[in-house]
Amino acid sequence: MGPKSSIIASDARFKGEITGKDSIRIVGYFEGEIKIEGLVWIEKDGKIVGTIEAPYIIIEGEIEGDIISARHIEIRRKGKITGNIKSDIIEMAEESVVQGEISMSGKSGDTPSTFVEKRQHNPIKE
Repeated sequence: MGPKSSIIASDARFKGEITGKDSIRIVGYFEGEIKIEGLVWIEKDGKIVGTIEAPYIIIEGEIEGDIISARHIEIRRKGKITGNIKSDIIEMAEESVVQGEISMSGKSGDTPSTFVEKRQHNPIKE
């Protein structure tokens, strides 16, 4: 059985569509559409230009485009989204940026929660 996450490396640039059941980490650049059933993690040097549909999203880097469906989004310190967001739960660290509309389901309240980022570990098991 292989790894449960795919990685777009820091020096890689991809354009197209990514679909799958597991998770993906974006450390490089991706332009297009992502539909993943697991976690989409945009690391601090990663950038996505396009749309994302995934249940769990961690943003340390940058997204230019919409998140059209998510259960839980975590925008970490210096993470940036320029686009609209639709999610059940949104957590935003201090110094994170969202430029666009946020639509929440109301399941956990109707406003994003904030936090001071203290994590130093990788939530995705290699």
